[in-house]
Amino acid sequence: MTMNEAELACVVADLQALLGATVSGIWQPARDRVVVGLGDRCSLLLVPRGPVARMHSIHRRPRNPPRPFSFQGACRSRLRGRLTSLTKVPGDRIVHLAFTTGTLELRLTGRSGGLWLIQDGLVVAAYDGPASAELPSIAVRPVRDDAPRFEPVEGSWDLGARRYFTALERDHLLRERRGWLARQLRQIISRTERLLENLQQDLERAEEAPLLRRRADLLAANLHAVPRGAQAVAFEDWETGELIPISLDPNRPPSDSLEQLYRRAGRLDRVGDRVLERIVQVEGELARLRRALQDLPDADLDALTTLEASLPAPVRGNRGGEGRRPWSTWVGPGGERVLVGRHDRGNRRLTFQVARGTDWWMHVRGRPGAHLILPMQRDQTPSLSHLLAAAQIALVHARVPEGEAADVQYARIRDVRSIPGETAKVRIANERVLRVTREPSELVGWVREEPA
Repeated sequence: MTMNEAELACVVADLQALLGATVSGIWQPARDRVVVGLGDRCSLLLVPRGPVARMHSIHRRPRNPPRPFSFQGACRSRLRGRLTSLTKVPGDRIVHLAFTTGTLELRLTGRSGGLWLIQDGLVVAAYDGPASAELPSIAVRPVRDDAPRFEPVEGSWDLGARRYFTALERDHLLRERRGWLARQLRQIISRTERLLENLQQDLERAEEAPLLRRRADLLAANLHAVPRGAQAVAFEDWETGELIPISLDPNRPPSDSLEQLYRRAGRLDRVGDRVLERIVQVEGELARLRRALQDLPDADLDALTTLEASLPAPVRGNRGGEGRRPWSTWVGPGGERVLVGRHDRGNRRLTFQVARGTDWWMHVRGRPGAHLILPMQRDQTPSLSHLLAAAQIALVHARVPEGEAADVQYARIRDVRSIPGETAKVRIANERVLRVTREPSELVGWVREEPA
């Protein structure tokens, strides 16, 4: 899905109109996403890697992150002046963006792709971390003659690329979430089917209550004839004429065995009523899950979010196992983790029992929602990408609509205190705040893991 050479050539030709524009800002809202502001006209989006690597203009500029990536800082301190040239390397997906004080080299070449800041012929910074003084070598690749996959919009290849790749990225995100949700649904359906089988077995055992009661009635009618210390007796059923055996406790009076039979019959009757109610509930839930799995291929992003929020907690045979945990776990592409409370009890347990002093706490300010924990090692702080992804997760669980902004508060867990008598509120010291806009594409590569 990466932008091919023909598409890149068409877009670069269109963007020649930006030559002479002054650099007005540089942002790196995510590791694989850099935005270069050019005057008041527009900004250039540079995505060097990922499933939808590309380059085109955008009009919406991201907010300045409070703790930016080092590449953003290097560009802001060294890249000034005007855009003096914008050229594509013939026969390859490489673009040079030359400015008054430096050059950006963008490579949309798959795994070898990247973005580098160059000054005086030396590499100063790379978008994904420390950089050597020289650019990495380029592997020799066969020349491909791919045609553009989209048409110009209103005569603009740049606008066509913007619409095409924005839609492509959204579709990619939808496919990833649908695939993940399909796996979760199949697991939950399998567990629910096993639960239904167990309930039906319980119901079969509960159906023994009439037989136990019949034995108790026979024993009551013949109690006077039962010798003390007998281990078993058999009496003729007055309706069927069948001989019914009855086990007794030889160490207790026969009347104790009679009471025990009546108690067992009554207990099975009560269990049977509860099991019947539960079977009806589980059958309804199973039908809902199967419909959700059937409708999943056509579900849009809002429907996927609603479905994800409605998934039941996993059912496990081990009562102390993972399925009992009142929180879920999101895992990032680099192994980063975010723990999310499922409800008020889960929030309190996660914040005040599970989290350690080195961890970080997060919550959407002014809205009911989950408490989030970012696990950290000693003397470690979360990276900006980790914080921003966690903020997006907080917005998801707070049901913040796509495109809407909200304040997300965060602090070290040692600065979070409980409030006596309050189950859903905490007191925070040294609070910090991120103003974040709900943007599903920022969670590409993150998955929500449910206990298996």
